[in-house]
Amino acid sequence: MALVGATFRILDGYPSGRRINVIPQNARPGMPSISINVIRVGSENFTSSDLSEILKAVNFTRSTYASVGVTLARVEHYIIPLARAGGRDVIDSNDEAVALTDEWTVQNNAVDVFFVKTYVGSVAGLSPVGGPCNKDAKGMDGAVVELIPGITGHILAHEIGHYLGLPHLNNDSTNLMFPSVPNGGNLSTSQGNTMKGHCFIE
Repeated sequence: MALVGATFRILDGYPSGRRINVIPQNARPGMPSISINVIRVGSENFTSSDLSEILKAVNFTRSTYASVGVTLARVEHYIIPLARAGGRDVIDSNDEAVALTDEWTVQNNAVDVFFVKTYVGSVAGLSPVGGPCNKDAKGMDGAVVELIPGITGHILAHEIGHYLGLPHLNNDSTNLMFPSVPNGGNLSTSQGNTMKGHCFIE
């Protein structure tokens, strides 16, 4: 199901049909960039503090990626109301996370990132390694991120890193791709080069 039209592409408190403002691009000319769609699943459950946490997570991701020459450019915000979420506002398993990304898609050249308030168990996010640019492809074609105050930024940057082709790095707890968060949040030049090779990089 495409996330288009007045029902979903709205700012909180604005009339249906109003488009959100995009966070301004602050990239150097020619710097490789990635864009994301922030999708709040069960949007009524998100508080003003949650929205601030998401903004901090976006800024953390932008700063982390800039360290390897990748900028976070366009950030668009979407909502899936509880009535349309089909219970996916609470993710009970990785299979349910995969299904969520398969059921909803924003038709643009950006990574779909689905924010949920609860991802049951020890998992805090999920994304394919080297995710597709054809978001109508069968299977997981987005990332799912649990909102956890204080570490949402690490989760967001980590899961988008997976989507851009980065596997786990099990032997370095200072690296963003260490399997648990929080970690040191660092990226290497080699990892940056891998990210720059993804088809969503502009």
